[in-house]
Order: sequence, then C-alpha cells, then structure tokens
Amino acid sequence: MSNERRDGKAIAVFALMILLGLGLLAIPFFLTPPAFLDVALRDSVFATDLAGRSVHVTEDASGNALARTVQNSGGGFVARVGRISSGPGSFTLALDGYEPAALSLEAPPLQTVRAVVDLVPSFGRVEVSVVNAVRDQQPVTATLKEGSSPVAPEPRSVFMVDLKPGKHRLSAEAAGFCPGEREVQVQEGKVTKLKLPLSPDLTGDEIARLILDWGENPRDLDAHFRKVGTAGFPNPAHVFFQHKEGQNEARERFAVLDVDHTNSQGYETITLSDKATGEYEYYVHHYAGTGTIGGSGAQASIVTRGCQRRDYSVPASCNKNVWAITHVRVQQGRVELVDQQRCETSPPLAVGGKAPS
Repeated sequence: MSNERRDGKAIAVFALMILLGLGLLAIPFFLTPPAFLDVALRDSVFATDLAGRSVHVTEDASGNALARTVQNSGGGFVARVGRISSGPGSFTLALDGYEPAALSLEAPPLQTVRAVVDLVPSFGRVEVSVVNAVRDQQPVTATLKEGSSPVAPEPRSVFMVDLKPGKHRLSAEAAGFCPGEREVQVQEGKVTKLKLPLSPDLTGDEIARLILDWGENPRDLDAHFRKVGTAGFPNPAHVFFQHKEGQNEARERFAVLDVDHTNSQGYETITLSDKATGEYEYYVHHYAGTGTIGGSGAQASIVTRGCQRRDYSVPASCNKNVWAITHVRVQQGRVELVDQQRCETSPPLAVGGKAPS
C-alpha cells in the first residue's frame, strides 16, 4: 500500500513538473521580459545645463509617450525613462529649444540600457557685455530686457541670453546712466557677442554723446566728427583717433574722443560740450579688417540732455568705406540732427566741394 502511494505521489510530482515546463515554454508567446532605459542628454553646441528640464520620450512603434525630468547625475544630465520593451526599439526625444532627436537601441531583457543623445539647439545664444561708453571696457551693472521682460533675475554686467533665430532688440538700464538699446541678429546654433555701451548722464557743459559700436568684422571702424567747411590735417575742428580733441576758433575744446577701439566688438564715443557751435558731420570710416561696414552690424546712438536718444543702424547693403550718419547742428547748446544715412566711397564732402584728407 505504501509503495502504491509512493508511486502515485511520484507520478503526481512528475505530472506537475511537465505542466510547469509547458507553462514556462509558453511564456515567450504572450509575455516579453522588460528592459529599462536611461538617456544621457548633451547639448552638442552650447553645453547647456539641462537639469530640471522636461524631455518627452515617444516609442515609435506604439506611439506611447511619457515625460521625464532631466536630472544632474555625475556631472551629466540623465532622463530616467524606466521600463521599456526588450529587444530592438526606436524612440523620438523632444525637449523645448532643441531639434527632435532619434534614438535606436537593442535592449537586453531585464537589463538597464544607458544611451547617449546629442541634442542640436534650435536657438542661438547672445553674450551681452554692458559697458561704460566713456571708459574703455569698464563694466556696468545693469538690468537687461527683451521688450519689457528682464532676461535675468538680478542686475549684472555680462549676460548669456538664449533667443530664437532672427532679429531681437535688447535694452539695458543702470543707475546714473541713460538707457540704451541694441538690435541683434541671432543665428541658430551660434554665439553672437554684443557690446552694449551706456552713456553716463550728461552733466556740466556736456550737451551730447555720440556712441558707435560694431561686431566682429571689420575689426576696426573709426568714428569721425568734423565741422562742416573745414579740411586738411591737422584740423583742430576734426575729432577722430589721430586728433582726439576738437577746438573751436577760440581754441576752446568742443568735443573729445573718449574711447578709441581697434579690435572686433569695439565701441567709440565722442562727447560734445556747449563750446560747439555751427554744423558738424558725424560719419564712420572702415579703417581695417575684412568685410564691409554693412556686414559689421554697426549701430550708433546720439544721446542729448534728458537722455533723449536717436539710434541708427548701418544699411546692410553698405559696401563702401564710409557710412555718413547725420549732420549735427549746434546753436547755444541746442542740438539738432539732420540725418544723412548714406554709404560713400570717401568721407563726406565739406562745404565748398573740397574733400577732406
């Protein structure tokens, strides 16, 4: 009797083992063991800090999508996607400011796969340095805005701003300075450097300030301010890099070249005093470097009492040596601007038809 029981029990155990084996064989037909995915994200151009950003991951085959927060992990930026199907798979990753990225991989069952994805930015970056227009490279702590919105939570002198490709107008404000604005052309995937010179408030006998700035090429543009009807060299009524102080007929100083730059992303500033009288020409000369004035991104501002300001941008088509900006008429400390906005081969002709040297 005991032998029959033992035989029956053995048969039952054997039958159970067969059933379990058949069950295990059947599992792959209706259940695939999962895998797990971590994605390391890199900004391939600007090396931007991506921590805290949200990335959307879509499985191409199923269309299933989920959002994950990018974490700072070991000095890199990782989105822990989590459970995915094992085997071959493809995904599309989307993060604001970047082109959609494709990811293909082979994921072994029950293992974590770490994939690296280089993101291509769809924005450009602008490096803005706010400086004192009458001091060489002196930084100014300012608030920088695009439109009415500050681009940083607190004032500083250097800003890194990410913007969509195209033209943007940035403005800066600082205590003791007149507000300033500059237009910048943003290019996708590139860094554009911009100097934004601010004029200190006009005081004492100062009646106007003329500010020029430009981009990378040509490397050296020169600002000129000369009384109409005067010519030759030396000419006491002609202010530029070789003659930094202008004098009137009474040998009183009426203008001074505060800053003279000879390198890319430079600026040059001329300040007028109430000793100026009559009509003057304000123009820019392409002195050195490749490229054209029109391609330099040159901009000029004329600031008068009360921080009144008129801005000028060089015509993009200007491929000659001189950008004639405006005539400046001064009578009893009152400044009137008669805009020229011409592109010329040589400096503007003085009254009487004689070209200045």
